[in-house]
Amino acid sequence: MCEIGDIILINSYESQGQCITMHSFVVINNKEGKIQGLDYNIICNVMSSFKNESHRAKKLSYPGNFPITSSDSSVINGNDKDGYIKAEQFYFFNTDKTDFTIIGSLKPDVFNQLIKFIENQSNLELIIDNL
Repeated sequence: MCEIGDIILINSYESQGQCITMHSFVVINNKEGKIQGLDYNIICNVMSSFKNESHRAKKLSYPGNFPITSSDSSVINGNDKDGYIKAEQFYFFNTDKTDFTIIGSLKPDVFNQLIKFIENQSNLELIIDNL
């Protein structure tokens, strides 16, 4: 089972009507629950890497993106790139129906900063396409 702060690699998921393969997420909640009558047992935020400095500037101009450095996490065979977490997007998953691998974790102090950042977000998006 996933722990909060774990970084998982999901092999395939749905987002805005598109199927996306091989993407990293950070687990922010691992308590079972129901949303709109559907079972879930983890809630995650998607993670992405910066391609270059202009990409960094563009992505960090969005108020819901939380910046992270490669040293903020411990990831098996990580890409050593800085990136961001889309803190306003909450992806709900049922691990029994999701093909994923735990590949690492955020450092506890960084995870706590992420949670504080999330608490200040006003436009949260709940994504249940993967249930």
